[in-house]
Amino acid sequence: MNREIQYDEVFDAQQHYRLLLDSMARPGKINRLAAPIGAVPEGINEASVLTAFALLNADTSFCPLASNGKEIGDYLLLNTSSHPLPHTQADYIFLPGKGESRQIAELRVGSLSYPEEGATLVVDTEEISPDPLSGAVEFILKGPGVEGEKKVYVRGLQIDLPVRVREQNLEFPLGIDMILTDKHNHIICIPRSNLFSVTINQ
Repeated sequence: MNREIQYDEVFDAQQHYRLLLDSMARPGKINRLAAPIGAVPEGINEASVLTAFALLNADTSFCPLASNGKEIGDYLLLNTSSHPLPHTQADYIFLPGKGESRQIAELRVGSLSYPEEGATLVVDTEEISPDPLSGAVEFILKGPGVEGEKKVYVRGLQIDLPVRVREQNLEFPLGIDMILTDKHNHIICIPRSNLFSVTINQ
């Protein structure tokens, strides 16, 4: 496994960080992350890797919950200097959208004194679209950063995953921020402050 040498740790990371902030400030807005990187490990979207490159550093921790989490973890450690921790302690959790979601109940939600210490969940999906997708999870987003309500559709996501995140966010400002990525390098962010509901689009 090699260190990424084409990725610009200053220019690319700053550009992607700004896009992530924009997506977090405008829940449901679809942005796209793109940068020259080599082959990423199986089991994680390229956009999730680029999200990691923008957010992880030596002062943060992460936990990949994919089936090949060891390979993903070694890759992220090599390229970000962040350190792996169990999911109950990590700052950033990387999880397949079709993966097991029970661990979400064990993630950090911060405290009333330090709500920013809640975990951020980065979820791999297949496709994110502003237009209806058959069989996709339909998000209806409301709250800060959303004028009225906004709908977005996500394919390749088990509906119980966002339902469990919503349960963890009932006692705002405690909770979990969520970043969804797809195989086309699109991202959306759903901060813990968002009042979202989910259904399966038929």
